[in-house]
Amino acid sequence: MTATLRFLLTALAVIGCFGLRAQPDLNNFDFQGCHFYNKKIAPPALGDDRDAACGSNARSDSIDILNYAVSLDLTQFAQQILTASCEITFTAKQDGLDFLPLDLLNLTVDSVTSQGTPLVFDYDNLLLNVHLPAPLNVGQTMAVTVFYHGHPTADPSDFGGFVFENGYAYNLGIGLSSNPYNFGRSWHPCFDNFVERATYDLNIVSNGGRKGYAIGQFLGETDLGGGLALRQYRMDLPLPTYLVGTATSNYAAVHQQHTGAYGERPILLVGKQGDTTQMKNAFDYLPDAVDILESWFGPYIWGQVGYVLTTAGAMEHASLIAYPDFSIAAGPDFGMNKLMAHELGHHWWGNVTTLSCPDNMWVKEGNAEYSAHLFFEYVFGKDYFTKVVKDNFSFVLKTAHIDDGAYLPLSGLPYENTYGTHTYYKGAAMMHNLRGYLGDSLFQQGMKSILQAYQFQSVDAELFRDQLTSNTGVDMTSFFDDWIYAPGYSAFEIDSVHLVPNGIPGVDSYEATVFVQQKLHHAPHLHTNVPLEITFFDENWNTHTATFMASGEFSEGVVNVPFHPVWQILNDRNALNLAQLQDRTVVKNTGNISLGYCDLSNFQAQAVPDSALVSMVHYWVAPDPANGTQISTSHYWRYGGIIPAGFRSRVRLPYERANVNDLDYDLAGVPEDSLTLVWRPKPGVAWGKYPWYTRQPLNANNGFIRVDTMLPGDYAFAAGSLPLATGTDDLGEKRQVAVKIFPNPASESCTVQALLPNNSPVKIALTNATGRLLRQESVPVNGGLLAHPLNVSNLPSGIYWVKISDETGVFYAVEKLVKK
Repeated sequence: MTATLRFLLTALAVIGCFGLRAQPDLNNFDFQGCHFYNKKIAPPALGDDRDAACGSNARSDSIDILNYAVSLDLTQFAQQILTASCEITFTAKQDGLDFLPLDLLNLTVDSVTSQGTPLVFDYDNLLLNVHLPAPLNVGQTMAVTVFYHGHPTADPSDFGGFVFENGYAYNLGIGLSSNPYNFGRSWHPCFDNFVERATYDLNIVSNGGRKGYAIGQFLGETDLGGGLALRQYRMDLPLPTYLVGTATSNYAAVHQQHTGAYGERPILLVGKQGDTTQMKNAFDYLPDAVDILESWFGPYIWGQVGYVLTTAGAMEHASLIAYPDFSIAAGPDFGMNKLMAHELGHHWWGNVTTLSCPDNMWVKEGNAEYSAHLFFEYVFGKDYFTKVVKDNFSFVLKTAHIDDGAYLPLSGLPYENTYGTHTYYKGAAMMHNLRGYLGDSLFQQGMKSILQAYQFQSVDAELFRDQLTSNTGVDMTSFFDDWIYAPGYSAFEIDSVHLVPNGIPGVDSYEATVFVQQKLHHAPHLHTNVPLEITFFDENWNTHTATFMASGEFSEGVVNVPFHPVWQILNDRNALNLAQLQDRTVVKNTGNISLGYCDLSNFQAQAVPDSALVSMVHYWVAPDPANGTQISTSHYWRYGGIIPAGFRSRVRLPYERANVNDLDYDLAGVPEDSLTLVWRPKPGVAWGKYPWYTRQPLNANNGFIRVDTMLPGDYAFAAGSLPLATGTDDLGEKRQVAVKIFPNPASESCTVQALLPNNSPVKIALTNATGRLLRQESVPVNGGLLAHPLNVSNLPSGIYWVKISDETGVFYAVEKLVKK
């Protein structure tokens, strides 16, 4: 470092701390997102992780850092060397303070001074202990300046720290495989924890036509001569170190203005010269994101709304978000919009209030992810929002325990799962549930109150809960006990509905008593005080939705319905994320039926005499027991809706039991020919074997159960034999067709024989064991008797299926054929 630059850094440190602000004013949401790379980063191999991560918080009990004035010389860009000074202004919070302990990682400390006087220090490449010339007592303030240089250390995960890469020099405030995660120490001496907040002066000297950008208010640029440029910034609002960002490159800036409910908001988009047009296009919805998040959470307080392109995942540095340059390539698509809104959401959740320790990371990450959901609702509508919420929770239910190694609570996460699937995506799902518990108005009011009560402070789950309870008047104990402190999920099924006419003359209204049962998916206890929505439908599909409270295993609620209901369903509007994935649709024509989230395959309408309202709920909990046989302990389906007479449909229900994480692993030991589909028309009726299905194995443990004729009711997988299910005879005599194949096994040919209810021609289809159609032919029927020869001489040895249906495709029967 030249003498001139050394003098400049010294002068900037002094000016930054005392010239600009003599005394700092302390009164003033496989996808790459935020600083999370799912399953790409090994958890840090550390000892007592939580103590290490939170231990530095104790320093903030005795020392209050008021301001950092950091001056960076980045003129050795090609060598990837930074030369810097940092003046730390602090106040003693206890008497006899005789040293200042600072985090600084693997940089060379040249000297430490106070008002130009050298100070003694100890440094082991992790902790810089500065010995004070005289002890400080409570309330006394001092400033020390650290001069240092070197090649900064990046986090081993390639996310975090100060890096030189692809023509950029920038920092990311979180190190994903470090402990603590806060990573301000990679580029300046500091208290690297979540609770300590300070204001910042940032001064960047660069050359080669590069421009330095940083958080806060831009104070100006000075031409220092010789190709050197100095750019200065001031952040007046206190921040923890992880929220402080700088970026330097051959940048060009796009300046915009947005007027919202709380006034003018300057928008700054910073990218390389060739990126600005693409950035403007990609961030087209940014003003909408500002508007909706201000509506839910209150005014944006950070001055400009800023994004600067870098090379890695996004980081929510206050007013200047580091944003991956590759994310803008496709324009304002789903991923771009989601990440943009997530990072903006952090300017409330994380930047205004944050967490004290990593085991409550959901406070900022879950809320930021849900902020993206709220953005989608505002811009693209309720249906789009509901799909985003359901997609998110489906992902959580199916993968969070696999990604993170267990079913985990949100509060009290193990250190290695801090930035895992639970934190982000279960966190967002539970914030949606919180909204469902409170309703929109109280949710908005309560969330604003947390940000106001804990502005520039850290908050944990207990403070979050108690503030909501105090502000909204709704006791949030049950919600936090069930959804935040405990792992797993609950599900609710309607057991029955009892209707009584209200007796009002001329009014066709009813009092409906709803009986529900709660079941659990990897949760330790039954949930209490759950606000369940139920939606009733009349014969013309008019709806009435009401809410009642459910607690424990069995609950009942009383709802007044302004018409005669013919069908009802819980959680139709997805107000809560429960361990039941469901969908419904209107079917007007034959063909494929689209019902997402329900784990169905090839659901088809075969006969549609009139429009049908078709619903499927896939419960991720155990069905009621079946007497005399083993039944699935993990899931079942409920098929229903408003289905006209003559409506016919078929579906394939997949079974997977090879892996311990597969839903049907509990049936892994069941022989293939003993795997059974059981059915009941409604709760309270015994399970029985469903008559109209075939097994279509793909391999030893995976395959499909093909249901050729669907009846409303519950479906589950079981083992062994049960009597025929009660209630299946309402399809009529036409379904009771016995088929005989002889000889069976066959080597050259066989005869398919059946007694049919009429003389209409039928179709005979031959499939292999996996369900692939090998041949199909139309066959006449005489006197109701079918006797048809079948040539099998050219078939390899194995198992085949012979299926008989009428010419419209309506199923009659199926029988197994063995080829010798």
